[in-house]
Amino acid sequence: MYGKVLRIIYRIEINSIISSVRKGFTLLIPALLVGAFALLFRSFPVPAFQTFIEKWAGGVLHQILSFLFDATVGFMSIYLVMSISYYYAATMKDRDQFLQVMAMVVSAICFAVSFGAASGSMELSDLGPVGVFTAMFAAIAATRIFYFFCEKLSPAFRFRSAGSDVDYRNSLSAIYPLLFCTLLFVALNLLIKTVFKADNLNDLITNFIVNLFHNVNDGLGAGVLYVLVLDLLWAFGIHGGNALEQVSQTYLVPNDTVSGAVISKSFLDNFALMGGCGTSICLVIALLLFAGSRDNRQLARSAAPAVFFNINEILVYGLPIVLNPIMVIPFILTPLCSLLIAYGAAVSGFLPLLGETVTWTTPVFFSGYLSSGSWRGAAVQAVIVFVGTAIYTPFVKVSEQVRKLQAEMLQQELTEYLKEHQEAGAAVSLLERRDSMGILARNMASQLRIDVEEKNLTMGYQPQYDCRNRMAGAEALLRWRYMDEAVYPPLAVALAQEDGFFDRLTECVIETSMKACSRLLNLGEPVTISANITAEQLNSPRFVEKVIRMAETYGVAGHYCLEITEESAVDKMEEIPYHISRLKAAGILAAVDDFSMGRTSLKYLQHNSFYAIKLDGGLVRGIVENKRNQEIVSSIISLGRNLDFVVMAEYVETEEIRSLLESMGCCLYQGYLYSPAVPLVRLEELLLEKKG
Repeated sequence: MYGKVLRIIYRIEINSIISSVRKGFTLLIPALLVGAFALLFRSFPVPAFQTFIEKWAGGVLHQILSFLFDATVGFMSIYLVMSISYYYAATMKDRDQFLQVMAMVVSAICFAVSFGAASGSMELSDLGPVGVFTAMFAAIAATRIFYFFCEKLSPAFRFRSAGSDVDYRNSLSAIYPLLFCTLLFVALNLLIKTVFKADNLNDLITNFIVNLFHNVNDGLGAGVLYVLVLDLLWAFGIHGGNALEQVSQTYLVPNDTVSGAVISKSFLDNFALMGGCGTSICLVIALLLFAGSRDNRQLARSAAPAVFFNINEILVYGLPIVLNPIMVIPFILTPLCSLLIAYGAAVSGFLPLLGETVTWTTPVFFSGYLSSGSWRGAAVQAVIVFVGTAIYTPFVKVSEQVRKLQAEMLQQELTEYLKEHQEAGAAVSLLERRDSMGILARNMASQLRIDVEEKNLTMGYQPQYDCRNRMAGAEALLRWRYMDEAVYPPLAVALAQEDGFFDRLTECVIETSMKACSRLLNLGEPVTISANITAEQLNSPRFVEKVIRMAETYGVAGHYCLEITEESAVDKMEEIPYHISRLKAAGILAAVDDFSMGRTSLKYLQHNSFYAIKLDGGLVRGIVENKRNQEIVSSIISLGRNLDFVVMAEYVETEEIRSLLESMGCCLYQGYLYSPAVPLVRLEELLLEKKG
């Protein structure tokens, strides 16, 4: 049942609309970080500091902080409408880059139209957090409508030009879709003004919310409704503080200076909304203490300084809370519980109230002490923080499980996508995709690059045995993990090749496996460790020189082998014979991987420098049932005896296959009959077991 719930939540989260909104918010995190910290310093609750920034050098520091905030958070909605549109357009059937950019422009136009544009009700403040909901709506609706008109309008019903510039002609072709989409938003704005008597969509929602409070008396009911609506609005991307400003001024602010009044604006800020809406300080603590995800912990560390001063946009938009089906529950529940705890402490007489306003940026515990004039205020806040953290913690864990499930399923889809293209022999581009799989591919490539640079690769070693059941060596195989999940090795290789660090990946594999070879040799057993390289790498002087230097460093001469794969033809790689000779002189063996009767394989054998060949897995797996396979394998083994190289068989999975190979003269085996790829520690144990 629990697994089904997780999958349902996963399906909700990968919905193209919700996913695009979340990615759009994520894209703005750098701007939000800059803006949040600019606001923090500009509103730092120390009078001496405020005096300093306002007067130092004529107030230039205060101006700089204001510019930073206004240029980032102050234009947040216009940035958001374009970022969401960018990601949503990438999910459309037609992924033309021109249409994707035009959709962003159209969405920005429709966002302005939603406020009546400059001649209507639009104000500069609407471009900031105030207009977030309208930005989300405009980005999704305008992008979808624009693509609809692009698909439905016939080619004949488009502007045409004799100009030769392709971009110019494309721009003209978008005139009608842009016009029709914009006119629909104009009609919506006029409808809201005519029927609902509101200036715009934002005001329509705000007016509806204000009406909810008309029949609510002052006191706990007003406080509960205010906190509930405030956090619910934030969960949908609407700036709750701005939307409820009229409610706050009417019902809450007047009580700030009334002695004995419990529910006031200052009371809610200090005890129900610590760290900002959603009692975000509890979420930060839950993430820092209980999050398993490195990204979540890093986000919490980045947001913590601002949240400590009740500025939580980084968390709300960065995690994000907006349209998050899991985190929205504790985001609304925690402030309500906090309010009830504080209200109970106040009416019971434990929490004294001075009726004094405390600056909204005053940190937790300090605000509790200042508003009550007693340690009891800080104590009540401590209890609230403890309870709130307890509420958030299970949801943090569930959220991460959903993220893990999402990553697993996306990784499976990415793997299947790669396999399909490889089987069809088609070229594949993973990093250029603009959907969820493309984002995952780029994240995986980025993490793989980090692990390569830090030499932090997970390796497996598949043992190789001779006909006397003695371990002769092992093949080093990449067993990289992403988010604690094993990655299909060809996928990791494809990502490294496409991102341009495949040589670095191979060098890291070779160095790691040479270290392992050195450890095994220290046990007193003459085993040989091998690793895969491509023909292009074997044709590179720089690569070969580096391998030789590493072999000298780790002392593995005579016990290390490079297996050359058949990915590319070697006709134009004249340096390969010379480099194989150089490697052989340095004590590094060379083998041909997946040897068959192909032209490339036979081309290798013109030079008597190879130590071994490994039979193609397809030949070995079908050797029992297919007589032709038996004849081919027997011919290769005979060829090996005549040309003086060793023949090894991989994919030896049954005793019947091993016996048949042995009868043909093949005496080196690798496969599941003996062992899958194992960690180095387990390989050492297997080696010592055979030795004993």
